[in-house]
Amino acid sequence: MIDEPYKLAEIDKSKIAAAAKKALIAADSQYFSWPPEQQEHFRLTMNTVASARVRRVLLNDLLGIQCSVKTVDSAWQDVNLSQLNTLNWASLLTQGLGDEMIYLNEHMAEGESLLDFPTLHDYDYDHYVFQEKVRHEESSDYAGTDYYPWAFPSWVRLLVDSQFYYATFLSLATHVCDEIETVGNDLIANLIPHKYVPGAQDGKAVKGGVLWDSKLDANGLEGQLDELNTQWYCFQRQHWIDLSRTFRSLPPTVYTIDLNWDDDPHKLFIFNNEEVLKQIRWRHFLSDSHPFFTEYSALNKILATETEHAKSWLIATHRDIMKNYDPAVIKLKKKRKLVLSHGALDDLNRLNFDDS
Repeated sequence: MIDEPYKLAEIDKSKIAAAAKKALIAADSQYFSWPPEQQEHFRLTMNTVASARVRRVLLNDLLGIQCSVKTVDSAWQDVNLSQLNTLNWASLLTQGLGDEMIYLNEHMAEGESLLDFPTLHDYDYDHYVFQEKVRHEESSDYAGTDYYPWAFPSWVRLLVDSQFYYATFLSLATHVCDEIETVGNDLIANLIPHKYVPGAQDGKAVKGGVLWDSKLDANGLEGQLDELNTQWYCFQRQHWIDLSRTFRSLPPTVYTIDLNWDDDPHKLFIFNNEEVLKQIRWRHFLSDSHPFFTEYSALNKILATETEHAKSWLIATHRDIMKNYDPAVIKLKKKRKLVLSHGALDDLNRLNFDDS
């Protein structure tokens, strides 16, 4: 599975393993006297006090940062970005599940963990049910949608051949739509050139921060651009559903690729339909996935076809809008005011540790 030189080869794995072992003992001195099942349950259901003890040891042993259990949260947040991989690797050994010490870096309901969801499908379907419930509560006229696998990407950490990796899980339909969205947005920028310019209230101090008041400038074609973007958004939503339905009938497949976004080791795992999610257990993720692994290059034909389809649709839709759309007919939209908190832009320059 590893096609390129490992990006974190300089990190001392033995030092990380020793620190993780010491941290687990600090969390509970009896940890290594327990059977594997009890150890695993402890790692995935650790309370806040035990978690603080773990992080305190990891900060001290790996980075030389001394702090108390009470101050560990702030010390953890202040860690330099260049040191996060070392901490994330060690953390994985103290909270991971199964053969790959896999960890789902997503919010779960209080009291829940991956132990409650044996397969990937169990988790994903439960997430879908929760999202549907929230949407019905927020809107009484929400009609509901059918279940399709992994509609939104999830962030995961795991060991591959005893090496630490970040990973992204998503469905084939989501991946294809993400790819064509990028191409489509670039095409729209060429069809109707535009930019954002500061408005009269931009940067004005208000309670809670400053106003973000940028105006779209499309050289008089703002109405046409808005209509094209609206139709493009609707096209993508429906196309995701159409693709999800189409991929249901395909043999279960997992596409994989190593990403080169930055200096972090990062893998993409793309699941083509619901059936393959039912075949893969969290506890045995790689071994269960192995029979379904397919090289990412096998997607080239699908991506090329879908990209050309999307571009053709956009060109035809743009032509129709330019010919028939009346920008004098103003659509009613709820006016919103966007306020940025003081220092928000600075915060964007520093990745949140939990999402790294």
